[in-house]
Amino acid sequence: MKRTAQVAILMATYNGERFLPVQLDSILNQEFEDWVLLVSDDGSTDRTREILLQYQKRYPNKIQILEKEKPTGSAKKNFLFLTHQAKDYPYLMYCDQDDFWKPEKVRLTLEKMKEIENGSAEIPCLVHTDLEVVDQNLHMISPSFFRFSGLQAERCALNQLLIQNIVTGCTMMINHALWELAAASVDEGQVLMHDWWFALIAAAVGRIGFIGQPLILYRQHGKNSVGAKDVYSVEAVTTQMTKYKANHNALLSAMLQAGMLLSILDQKLSVQNREMLRAFSQAAQAGKMKRISVSIQYGIWKNGLIKKVAQLVYY
Repeated sequence: MKRTAQVAILMATYNGERFLPVQLDSILNQEFEDWVLLVSDDGSTDRTREILLQYQKRYPNKIQILEKEKPTGSAKKNFLFLTHQAKDYPYLMYCDQDDFWKPEKVRLTLEKMKEIENGSAEIPCLVHTDLEVVDQNLHMISPSFFRFSGLQAERCALNQLLIQNIVTGCTMMINHALWELAAASVDEGQVLMHDWWFALIAAAVGRIGFIGQPLILYRQHGKNSVGAKDVYSVEAVTTQMTKYKANHNALLSAMLQAGMLLSILDQKLSVQNREMLRAFSQAAQAGKMKRISVSIQYGIWKNGLIKKVAQLVYY
């Protein structure tokens, strides 16, 4: 797709009529104006597509609707489709249909991107931010998604990200150097989520920057694809300690994802990272004690005592 702006904002939609106009208006009100919004609808049956067409008619130079042969069936695959279509843009941002972007979001994110690139745009870079967690009416639940979810922005080394993602896609910007690796042909079934996949690439061979200021109102309404979960709630602790099969399979999936990362980056990796990815991915076929040994050797642990204990149990 031919470049028409410095920043391409990628929005995946599906039955989002209720909150979509507010989100579109918040993007149109950005302080930084050199952007274009690329939207891929995934077969909505409500008024989502009608709303998008109305906005496109009003803002033909800012909003483009991308067509595909059939729905992808998931937000992850829809975002990966969008990513492949945006090859000519220097910077890509990712956007959900139901949030609210603060006016300074694009400007500050791009400034941080330029800072971590430090004049070297050929280095794969990713920037993400904190979020303000709100209810369906945009009333605050928590001023910080990171505190609410028990995440730590500094846990962005590859060994830490292999087992626990801290990057929320709707806050993320990647540069073209990262796009070139992110757009590589992969088994999409082994990519757990697009934001996690991009974060792993950046941690392995590039740089990750974080803005502690929340630049988005992260709306929780019961139908979020992922959503924010209070890590200190009884429900969260119970889930960590009781759902054996789901959590065991999630750990195995993280190991398979590591194997795919190794296959696409290979010689771009440091010797240590290559060895770690090989050991962690091969642990998917090994026994419990081998998995624990690999985690100890390379420091592949989730954050927090409860999650570490759960990790040991589900191995």
